[in-house]
Amino acid sequence: MSSSKEQVTIVYAHPWDGSFSHAELEQVKQTLTARHQDYNLIDLYADGFDPVMRAKDLSVYGKGDFKDPMVGEYIETIQKTNKLILMFPIWWLSMPAMLKGFFDKVFLANRIINFVDKKAVPHTAVDSAMVLSTSELTNDELFKGYDGSVEQIVNFPLESIGAKKVTWHNMGDIIVAKRPALEDYLKQLPSDVNAFLDNEPNA
Repeated sequence: MSSSKEQVTIVYAHPWDGSFSHAELEQVKQTLTARHQDYNLIDLYADGFDPVMRAKDLSVYGKGDFKDPMVGEYIETIQKTNKLILMFPIWWLSMPAMLKGFFDKVFLANRIINFVDKKAVPHTAVDSAMVLSTSELTNDELFKGYDGSVEQIVNFPLESIGAKKVTWHNMGDIIVAKRPALEDYLKQLPSDVNAFLDNEPNA
């Protein structure tokens, strides 16, 4: 891939390569490659990331420090990222524990975010983010039936690192969705990704 001024990072959280989320991931990667866009992939399950906040982690958490060397690698990647793409399934109206642990352990004070002065500029180059999720609930049930609480599980941490715009696409009713609907969603995905990267208003 040729170099690009903007750095894209995908954070992917799904354990099964036979999932629809994995099919989305492959489509996103192909789209980025086709436009000669550099990108980093953080595959939390494949990396063997430990999402549990342990005593050793909390012993230095207040100082914005970490004990897990993988956390340091992730921090360095996120700090240099301009556009962030999150990909995960919604389980029980929330993100997987793996992704929650990523936020807990990686979004550290004075490395990624500012806890004391919330109006201060975050320590990243992130300006926008795209969320690609799947859910057993329909989109109406998910986003209209819970007063926006589902969106906030991810929007809040993303906004805290500087993402002024968060674009969310969800494949709802995933368990019973028919193949044509799934295929149509995947066919639309390159356009959605390109619109996001090009900062188009409706992305």
